[in-house]
Amino acid sequence: DGDGDGDGDAELVNPLVDPACSHVDQEHHGAGPPGSASNPQVIVNIIISFVGAGLLAMPDAFCQSGWLLGTVALLLVSAFNVYAMLCLPEVQKLLQQRFPDETIVSYGDLGRVVLGKKGEQVIFVCLGISQAGFATAYIIFISANLQSIYGWDRFAICVSCVPVLLGLVQFRELSSLSPFSMLANAANFCALSAVLFQDYENYTPHNDTIHKAKPEGILHVIAITIYSMEGVGLVLSLKSSCKRPQDFSFLLIATLSTISLFMVVFGSAGYWAFGNATMAPITLNMGSHLSATFVKCALSLGLYLTFPIMMFPIWNIIETPTTNRTSRVLLRSSTVICSCVVAYLVPNFGKFLALVGSSICTLL
Repeated sequence: DGDGDGDGDAELVNPLVDPACSHVDQEHHGAGPPGSASNPQVIVNIIISFVGAGLLAMPDAFCQSGWLLGTVALLLVSAFNVYAMLCLPEVQKLLQQRFPDETIVSYGDLGRVVLGKKGEQVIFVCLGISQAGFATAYIIFISANLQSIYGWDRFAICVSCVPVLLGLVQFRELSSLSPFSMLANAANFCALSAVLFQDYENYTPHNDTIHKAKPEGILHVIAITIYSMEGVGLVLSLKSSCKRPQDFSFLLIATLSTISLFMVVFGSAGYWAFGNATMAPITLNMGSHLSATFVKCALSLGLYLTFPIMMFPIWNIIETPTTNRTSRVLLRSSTVICSCVVAYLVPNFGKFLALVGSSICTLL
């Protein structure tokens, strides 16, 4: 609920994770009863939470770092990232034992218990900025792709994105956005599959040297990987949704390992197909024929409909039960407008993702 206190649901951006499961009965001192999500549902939730726009910048990252060095860096960063995520529930458990009167159900709660109120505020600020960054990246992607298809002015595209988003971000319950989420997920899945097929179609001998390693690009591929795998704020909510919490660690490791390998395949295939001409997002390499246009439009639609879902944690952080309707509408509307302005001012998709990944996502 957008009028929540920002503690229990602040990091919950996935509508398939039941918001009720992220709250914990005070009588259990933060341990909480098991959730309602089966193992297959948890796997789907993890996939939806971690597969996003960052994947589309991976071929360009491999182009800058070399496919072998990029692969090694991606897998190492992913491994460290998964380890850090697995530490969170253990830290939660230890803190709950040490402070039985505290309710610790979210990443923000951990920050409050360990670092005090300021720690919680720092985490919430970082989460808010990162979510706004993810949503802004979607607008950058949409403007770049529609411009490549129709030749429209980027400013006009960014402005045209605003009106419908102003309406979508006004929903006060995450469940109200579920139909848009399902449509977005279907569009993204179809389009990403088509991108791989396009990579295969375009894999023809070219004169470009496919480099195994370019050390000067190592920081870029690390930043893109961190951006793509950022989900630390979701871990506790995902675990609390599990019907069998004891299986969560295995499910997280197995699913994120599979996602990491898919990212390697996706990044390598794009680089091998287009060589030194590889761009970010990879869809800009796909030309303007009918199938390429379908892929670009499908991904643009999917990410556009995901925008309000990405913004939901921000509302949970900055709004309070006393926030009136007028203030809420003005706050949400101004945030959307600012996001679109930033998207217009920062047109480079890959560099924007690297900036967010190397700063806020790394800090989280």
